[in-house]
Amino acid sequence: MNKAVQLEITSPAIVHCGTGKSFMIAEEAARLGKRVVIVTGGHLRDSEWIAKLLDHLRRHGMDTAVADPITSEPTVEMVDDLADLLKRRKADVIIAVGGGSVMDTAKAAAVMARHDGPTEDYQLARRKITNPPIAQVFAPTTAGTGSEATRVSVLTNTRVGVKRSISHPWMTPDAVILDPELVASLPIYLTTVTAMDAFAHAIESAVSRNSHEFTRNVALAGIGKLSSGLPKSQSDPNDLDARLDCLMGSCYAGWAMQTGLGASHSLAPAVCIVAGIRHSEAVAALLPHVIRLNEQYSPGTYDCVKQAMGTNDPATRIEELCARGGFECNLSRFGLKRSDWEQVREVMSRYASHRQTNPVEVTDDYACILFQAATSE
Repeated sequence: MNKAVQLEITSPAIVHCGTGKSFMIAEEAARLGKRVVIVTGGHLRDSEWIAKLLDHLRRHGMDTAVADPITSEPTVEMVDDLADLLKRRKADVIIAVGGGSVMDTAKAAAVMARHDGPTEDYQLARRKITNPPIAQVFAPTTAGTGSEATRVSVLTNTRVGVKRSISHPWMTPDAVILDPELVASLPIYLTTVTAMDAFAHAIESAVSRNSHEFTRNVALAGIGKLSSGLPKSQSDPNDLDARLDCLMGSCYAGWAMQTGLGASHSLAPAVCIVAGIRHSEAVAALLPHVIRLNEQYSPGTYDCVKQAMGTNDPATRIEELCARGGFECNLSRFGLKRSDWEQVREVMSRYASHRQTNPVEVTDDYACILFQAATSE
């Protein structure tokens, strides 16, 4: 931990946790505004659950609309489309019920609804955020990205071939609802790989070079929640206490990761682009290899993580949890070969994120060793 690091983190103004708490979505939206747009994933948009939410909102006298569903990882074009809808509807609240892609799209659109120009201009730092966004009420349906707790939206820009974030303290959601009923139907495979993203956020922020006593303790609490909740959720998907542990662990990890992450998040964007896989899958495949490599270069780095996870071998424990969910921590399962390194390296050269906050600087040589370790043939 760098004791000289200066801490600046943001958090949602209010978080509601517990089974059945999703009714607070409408309560919070009504508190924050009068004209609301709801954005969800494809499986929820036309569901009975959304119909009930709309009815609840209308009982509060709110003007409502439902956006087209978010069905893939967010792009700047998707944000532009959603921001246009928010402007046309004169929305003052956006409700996001979904996974990380839904929340990241909603978060960026909320700020773009109060700005001119394409999202790309702000992603590529041609323009600065100068106006507060419309109010945001988020309810995650996966326990993984922690987007509900952060001020960051990670977007793909296919035109210039980059995956880069937009970030501002104002982008932190105003209200968050963590209701395990919203994640209970998530298949075990997706439960597992999304939880690995949360594990990576918590583990990598705990050992970050910019780690602070405050964020480290939050990260370790997140590791504890995930270590307890994930295996129970895998054994019994309807265990709502376990599901809530995963949601809380993910939220803690999202809060803690504002001091920087590590090598799995340095390499994952390039792997996603080259292999065409989910962010969570790339991170899950890389994470145990990152732990082993960092421990090799810097023994003792993960002592606090070992205690929080209740194991002397966190890398193997991650692999075991992944295997229980039908996932193998090997990039070869996605068609990547060790000979693909040069292509991955070229794409990775466009991303500078988290190279300096990993316990060991993520040089090209380090990244090559990591890629080879994660791509056994």
